[in-house]
Amino acid sequence: MYQRILVPTDGTELCSGALAAALELAALGGGSILGLHAGPPARLEPLADEDPVRAAWLKERERNGADALAWIARRAAEAGIPCETLLLPYESPAAAIVDTARDRHCDLIVMASHGRGGLRARLLGSETWKVLSICAIPVLVVRGPSNGGS
Repeated sequence: MYQRILVPTDGTELCSGALAAALELAALGGGSILGLHAGPPARLEPLADEDPVRAAWLKERERNGADALAWIARRAAEAGIPCETLLLPYESPAAAIVDTARDRHCDLIVMASHGRGGLRARLLGSETWKVLSICAIPVLVVRGPSNGGS
């Protein structure tokens, strides 16, 4: 069974299904959960470092990430599953997920998918698809409700 399960979150309700699946797998195998939120990068173009809009936006994003991770920690504690959380600044959420899974020796990634399909998925890309494309670690994708195809 899986001993260390990475659960990335973007802070949306969609991630609840992925977390539920990860907690169930962790309970079955006596494993633990690592919650991850990839925050905004330290530098935002074209805003200057001292720009108050930039500072407010970064603070809000960091608070949202911390709230999402606190929710994961609470759910894990309620289930009796050991849990760590990480809030990391990263340009690419997919890179953050893959790098963290590798660096923290995770043996499974459980993540949500918005269920976008067709042209929308091809044009917008998908963090889940990017992770699946570059990751050597097993990934369990928990699909959310469909957003109407293309």
